[in-house]
Amino acid sequence: MKKRWVVLAVSWIVFFVAFLDRVNLSVAMPLISKEFSLSPEQVGYLFSAFFITYTIFQIPGGYLSDKVGPKKVLIVALIWWSIMTMATGVARSFSQFFIVRVLFGIGEGLQPPCAFKLNSNWFPNQERATANAIFTSACSFGPAVAPSIAVAIIGLWGWHALFYIFGGLGFVILPLLYFLVKNSPEEDPDITQEELNYIKSGQVEIASAASDETSVGLMSVLKNRNICLLALTYFGFMCAFFGLLSWLPSYLVKARGFELVKMGIFSGLPFLALGIAQPFGGWLSDKVFAGHRKMQAILVNLAAGPVLYGVVAAPTENIAMGLLVCTGFLVGMAFGPLWAMPMESVKRSYVGMATGVMNAGGSIGGILSPIIIGYLVGMSGYNAAFIFMGGALVFTALVVSLVKLPPKADTRFVSATEN
Repeated sequence: MKKRWVVLAVSWIVFFVAFLDRVNLSVAMPLISKEFSLSPEQVGYLFSAFFITYTIFQIPGGYLSDKVGPKKVLIVALIWWSIMTMATGVARSFSQFFIVRVLFGIGEGLQPPCAFKLNSNWFPNQERATANAIFTSACSFGPAVAPSIAVAIIGLWGWHALFYIFGGLGFVILPLLYFLVKNSPEEDPDITQEELNYIKSGQVEIASAASDETSVGLMSVLKNRNICLLALTYFGFMCAFFGLLSWLPSYLVKARGFELVKMGIFSGLPFLALGIAQPFGGWLSDKVFAGHRKMQAILVNLAAGPVLYGVVAAPTENIAMGLLVCTGFLVGMAFGPLWAMPMESVKRSYVGMATGVMNAGGSIGGILSPIIIGYLVGMSGYNAAFIFMGGALVFTALVVSLVKLPPKADTRFVSATEN
């Protein structure tokens, strides 16, 4: 296997575990909220607590990955969030849950910019959307399998054990990151010259295609029009994604009457569809929509918004689940092109900061969305919540339509060197 795909596989595993650790609270929340008599508003705040520090540490994470290398930062992040995941199992009050989740967000916030920096270092432009789509599929497969595993653990040992076991997974995968990943292909003694030439041949083009205004650091990244628009795009996108990720288990239990085991199975299906769609969406972005990445993002988000709202209006649970799966597939088609665009808007040396800024925009959506949904559910039930999430996807399509990529950044490249 080519070394760039080994690095991608390890990044995927780390991201997968990161999302297992994010989702576990959502699965356990029906039990936790009952045990501690939490209101919908309090539940919303607990879901959002993680995103406070997750958002704050996005840009520092990108800065550190650019300066000291993504591998070191990613190792520290993995250890930190794994410890905080296990600490969640000992929380015994709303305030304790809130504090632990805030601390948990520090480690998770450092992770995405480092991972995207690795992808940028290791993949040429013509493979970036595919690589990013494969990588981000972990954020779908994590939520897809986590509910079933979590429900089984809860059934055997209780909800406290869920956090101990999931947190321990971080230490299990740590050796993979330490031994198999290098910051860049130039640092890897095992890479072939053929593969190194192939990677570098694609990256030279994208560096020259990027706008000159992005060459002087963080302030220029923050002033970059595309990055600001993509941060706003990802804000809307993550309002829907994390709103659904946080509240879907509670919706299925309380509004649709699912038992805990049934919820554990069915709440993962939309994210399974999302994970299946992501590599396909990345392939489409690289091969079919090359030169027009944003059009793919516009179309799938415009379609997903009304479909998501249809869930709450569905007369039967089968129709509702079908619409949820359809929503997941459509949303999954957007990840590849969305994450290729910031890499094609700045020079490679600043990709960590650029993706950190974009992901920070999404994280703000992650902070606000669960709280807003908590209040909407408390005031008027889930109908308003699904209007909010569906509208967020339409908003995403409108904002991304304003992005203007450099003329050469979105084209396919052909290398004389075989990959």
